[in-house]
Amino acid sequence: MPAAQAAGSALFSILVAVLISLTGALGLWSNSDVRVEVDAKVVQAVGCAKADQPEEVTYQRDGREERIKLDACGHEVGEPVRIALGEETASLAHARTSATTDARPLGVVLCVFAGIAGAGFAELFRRTAGESLRTRAVGP
Repeated sequence: MPAAQAAGSALFSILVAVLISLTGALGLWSNSDVRVEVDAKVVQAVGCAKADQPEEVTYQRDGREERIKLDACGHEVGEPVRIALGEETASLAHARTSATTDARPLGVVLCVFAGIAGAGFAELFRRTAGESLRTRAVGP
């Protein structure tokens, strides 16, 4: 019976890890990777010594010119740049964050292994705690 309980707790732990992973806790189906890239022109340049201030660029959207802050530095006024639009700021189109979709399946696999390890630890703890309680009750 203890083997069946261990298998049950391992299965439950794996199931919880998979459900957490697949429901989007790891961002598998987020649309954060959908980027709108446009060509823009720098209108307010900022040197990299003042990196806390964003540059400003203009770009065309639906036939009208719009301005947006660019999270970059070191460009010249009038310099053409390719940007990826965000909600309030833009970034350079070729700049990438460290979180890519390539790492997410690995995150799911690691989460499942963490669930297996957690189930194993819980089973070992349960066995050890049960044995120590029995030896205390019986005595040496």
